[in-house]
Amino acid sequence: MDLSIISRTGGPVLFWRGPDFDRLDLTGPVVANWVNKGVGLFGDYDLGPDFTLFVPMPAGLHWRELVAILSVLLADGRVVLGTDAQASGSAAPDADFHAFVPLGHEDDESLTAAEEIFVYNPPALALSTPIDEDFIDVNSAIRAYPDVTPRRLQSTGTLLVGDQEIQWTESPNDSSSGILVSNSTPRPEEWATFLCHLLRGGESLLANGMDDGGMTDLASSLGEVRGRLGSWTK
Repeated sequence: MDLSIISRTGGPVLFWRGPDFDRLDLTGPVVANWVNKGVGLFGDYDLGPDFTLFVPMPAGLHWRELVAILSVLLADGRVVLGTDAQASGSAAPDADFHAFVPLGHEDDESLTAAEEIFVYNPPALALSTPIDEDFIDVNSAIRAYPDVTPRRLQSTGTLLVGDQEIQWTESPNDSSSGILVSNSTPRPEEWATFLCHLLRGGESLLANGMDDGGMTDLASSLGEVRGRLGSWTK
């Protein structure tokens, strides 16, 4: 898998709904562009087989974290996801790593050994992140990179949730039909379905902080629901 399908998919493929009525609808080419920009950003820090990105997701999966995850996985890097989406303190990798966190979590104790800490500002359209020079402002820095990359991107990266390696390129159902709905963070066994669906141009609704009633109403307004991921099970 790579970006060849999603980059040619018209219409929104990722519907982001965050706290405080934060929303963003991303088309396939736009998602591909953000992933390419992420490859450029992390490329300046030696993105490749020896690059590990720790994404603890203390507030649940955000669309910027999803872009970062795909950027590293498609450029032969290693991603380690946190195991507790509701609290800080997920165990960081033992080896050298970089970290990717939302504003307000850059000083978490689990990140003290990180080589670099990339910090993003959660509001969907925030252009910068108010942090000091010890950290990397993702919102501002990533916009400087091109929408395309000269690298050959393919699904050669490694994905771990805690200590569990996820065979993320092997989805049990490769259909892109219907909408996948994820309330906050997919469970470990759901990541392959989620990433394969998105990269094949399938529509996904990613929400954070929305109650079950709101999820039900929104999902039904977007179309036929193919499956539910994460904490939303009703």
